[in-house]
Amino acid sequence: LAKAVASEMHSTFFNISAATVVSKRRGDSEKLIKVLFDLARHYQPSTIFLDEIDSIMSSRGGSQDEHEGSRRMKTELLIQLDGLTKNEGVFLLAASNNPWDLDPALLRRLEKRVIVPQADKKAREIIMRGFIPENRVKGINYETCSDMLDGYSGSDIKLVCKEVLMTKT
Repeated sequence: LAKAVASEMHSTFFNISAATVVSKRRGDSEKLIKVLFDLARHYQPSTIFLDEIDSIMSSRGGSQDEHEGSRRMKTELLIQLDGLTKNEGVFLLAASNNPWDLDPALLRRLEKRVIVPQADKKAREIIMRGFIPENRVKGINYETCSDMLDGYSGSDIKLVCKEVLMTKT
């Protein structure tokens, strides 16, 4: 979805994960966050996608084990978000499977929240047809399989389809 948004906006796309911005060296994580936003401003219009943001922006002070460097990185990210202006051309998208774990200060700065529900029966069938073409597996009943995959996420369905293809080839 994030790539599609960036494409529709004709913007530079920055796909960021926790591993991209977390560093074990003191002060590096904050610098990486600042450089990311500086680059996004330079190449605007731009879209920054922070995948699994809960891994770097969990509630501050929620754990005694939280490292000082982690708090500083979170603070820098919040400062950078505060620095974004409407006419700047930098758009932030974030994804989380655990939105209830996010820092309240971050939630206040994110203007719009979209919950993507699990795929319904028809969507599961479409996903399966995308990964398993009819000519690859003989006699597959997509409708029955879709019923069996109720409660599965899109990535779960993708894995099931890969398994089916590996056993049928």
